[in-house]
Amino acid sequence: MLYTEQNIREDLKKISVRDFYMKYLLRADNWYFEQILQIESKDVIHAVDDFKMIVSEAMDIGYNNVVMVGSAKTGYSLSPKKFLKVFTDEGEGKSDIDIAIISPYLFEHYWNLFRKSYDVTKEKLYQYISRAIYRGYISDRNMYNIEECRKEWVEASSEATRQLQRKMYFKHDIHYRIYRDWKDMEEYHIQSIEQLKGETEKDGE
Repeated sequence: MLYTEQNIREDLKKISVRDFYMKYLLRADNWYFEQILQIESKDVIHAVDDFKMIVSEAMDIGYNNVVMVGSAKTGYSLSPKKFLKVFTDEGEGKSDIDIAIISPYLFEHYWNLFRKSYDVTKEKLYQYISRAIYRGYISDRNMYNIEECRKEWVEASSEATRQLQRKMYFKHDIHYRIYRDWKDMEEYHIQSIEQLKGETEKDGE
């Protein structure tokens, strides 16, 4: 099922934050598969299965620990900084695909690499990284900036990206975020949804 901007605004007002999280982030509905890859709605659930299988095998994680999030999932950004920005298919502002990886092992592994590679000359970068880790996630953008992490991460993520492009015809840049566990992923997104819900309710006053 595809959702409109009006659907999202109405649901932010009328349903609970957690129900909104479950509906828009965890259900099998996928805007990118229907609108960009032109997969029929009846076949989307099977495409989601294929997507999870490809990424989980490349990352060596559980099949169910892979979730597409962001504007590729719903067609609109649910980030407070880009609230309801439409997924853009072309031009300089072309959107990315965001994929969440839920893996205690990978989180711990890359956190240890960050610690071992600490460089006082990159103190500001490490402060930024540590804030994210405190919230329970590691972004691939940070791993590209740390030499000790980059090579290993590129090998794993490039394989997943290559397979998604080759087998499912993904057309946009892909970014990954590793969460320590499902609770951290839920808390991260629920905090954002709570902020959006508050802003939407104010708009309706």
